[in-house]
Amino acid sequence: MKNLFIILFIFLSVNLFSQNKEFDIENAVYYLASDQLQGRYPATNGDTLAVEFVAGVFKEFNIKPLFTTYYQEVVFKDMRSIATNSKQAGPKAEITRNVVGLIEGIDPILKNEYIVIGAHLDHLGLGGMMSGSMSKEEGVHYGADDNASGVALMLDLARKFSISPTKRSIIFIAFACEEKGLIGSKQFLEGLPFEINKIVGMLNFDMVGKLQNNKLTVGGSKTSNKSKQIIKRYSDQYNLNITLSKSGVAPSDHASFYAKYIPVFYFTTGADSTYHTPNDTPDKLNYKGIELLSSYTYDIAKEVGNRKGKLKFRKVKEPKNRGSMASMKVTLGLMPDVTGSTAEGMKAEVVSRGKPADKAGMMNGDIIIELNGKKVKDIYSYMEILGKLEPGTTINAKIKRDGKTKELKIKL
Repeated sequence: MKNLFIILFIFLSVNLFSQNKEFDIENAVYYLASDQLQGRYPATNGDTLAVEFVAGVFKEFNIKPLFTTYYQEVVFKDMRSIATNSKQAGPKAEITRNVVGLIEGIDPILKNEYIVIGAHLDHLGLGGMMSGSMSKEEGVHYGADDNASGVALMLDLARKFSISPTKRSIIFIAFACEEKGLIGSKQFLEGLPFEINKIVGMLNFDMVGKLQNNKLTVGGSKTSNKSKQIIKRYSDQYNLNITLSKSGVAPSDHASFYAKYIPVFYFTTGADSTYHTPNDTPDKLNYKGIELLSSYTYDIAKEVGNRKGKLKFRKVKEPKNRGSMASMKVTLGLMPDVTGSTAEGMKAEVVSRGKPADKAGMMNGDIIIELNGKKVKDIYSYMEILGKLEPGTTINAKIKRDGKTKELKIKL
């Protein structure tokens, strides 16, 4: 009976949208993160339904395809195929799709420049080996916050700009295979029908569904000469408590654009204990918060799209000693904050149950300020310290929680 109710809800929501040409963020998230879509794993039936849903929304808003159709093929290697077939020599090549729409600019000259507004559509499917799941149990990984929330916000901006275009053209894209290494965004940039230097800015939405106390992290604030100024101007207007991350380097699709010398804006409300688990469900999101962020980022995109001069790219100086995940023999079992949102140390966004950090008493949101007697300044120094440690070692860690410093002993 419960499943019948969900299917009926989805059917009515999609048909109501089709008839009235309206769009509702919450309905979109509930559909994309439903049992029917089975976690939107690339090249599955659920992925196909998600892709067709986004294309249908573009069509309803009279948004043109950037290519011949809304679809751009994305080729990836499915590592899960090795886990399920021990006789297979290597990962199986599969095909999924980016979904790409275009709103042409209204200025006869500036319309030949482009803003890209994007969010990744894929998620982890049913979890399991080599999926990226942080859960030991298989089951539908709904991906409501990650990243149905970002896709819904992107589509809401498409609705707004279809009514009121900017001087520059805007490309809207739902990326495939972000979870597999930003594959969709990389292949999008490789297949552009125009010169890449015509892209003047990129806005990326990844996990924007859990706004609390109006706190938002915005990455890429130093990737152009005017980005920080633009971000702060509108955050004050909307009473948002912004944490800035200057870099364009992070594990999300804007990084592909930053690598091509394009200014980027990366918006996220951060991860929590539901990240990459079956518990990332639509009922846990703050839909009023997503609507607020839609209004905020609409103003940012509008300014970038209408300003007289385009943003001038700046390469952010990154720390020399970055460390390497591949070189590490040990792990604490946590997802670090890659945005550099804290003034000191590095925040543990999500601490995995049963792993060394969890066993030592570390909690989600703790800020690691010292490991093994060495200061942790950011994610790079954190990785550098871990890279020198051996399995079986017990180390001291200093963390900050609610403004108080605590010491933990962690057995690696």
